[in-house]
Amino acid sequence: MPYIGCTKKLLAELKIKAPAEHFDFRGLRGWNGTTFRLYRSKSVLLVNDETRFAVFIPRLVKNDFASFDRVFRNYFKETLEWAGADDSQIAKALLQCGGCSYGKTHNRNVLGTMNDMKQAIEHVLWHKFVRLPKGPEEIRYVTMLLNNTPYQGKDLGEYVFAAVKMRKMLAEL
Repeated sequence: MPYIGCTKKLLAELKIKAPAEHFDFRGLRGWNGTTFRLYRSKSVLLVNDETRFAVFIPRLVKNDFASFDRVFRNYFKETLEWAGADDSQIAKALLQCGGCSYGKTHNRNVLGTMNDMKQAIEHVLWHKFVRLPKGPEEIRYVTMLLNNTPYQGKDLGEYVFAAVKMRKMLAEL
C-alpha cells in the first residue's frame, strides 16, 4: 500500500481530515505529492521517494479527487508504459499500489525535486503549448521530459534518471 505524503493543499483537495501515520517508504510505497493550478485547472504531481519517478496528472475535477486512488493507478500505469516497463513489471507494480494512505510530506529532498519539476512543467507548457496538454501524447511529452531529466538529492548520492531507476526497481520486484 503506497503512502502519499501530501502538501497541505493536496490534503485539503482530498478532504483528508486525519492524516495517516508514517509507514515504510521503501520502493513503490513512498510518494510525495502536491497540487497546483495551471491555466485555471488543477493538476497533481506525484514523485516517488527512491527513484524520483514523476506522475503528472493535469485537468483534475472534484470527482477525480474523490476517487484519487483510481486516478493515481491509471496515470501510474500509463506513465510506466511510456517509460518502457513491460506488462509483467506493470502488473507487479500495480499490485503493490492498492489502496493508498495519505498523510503529511516526509522527505524534504523529494519536495525540492518536486518544486523543480513543477517549474519545468510550467516552463514547458508556457513555451511549447501555451496551454494545458490536451491529449495523451502531450501529457506523455511533459511526463517523460520530467522522468528523463537527471536529478540529484542528498538521499540519492548520485545523479539519477527517474525512468531508468524505476525500471531497475521494477526488475527487482
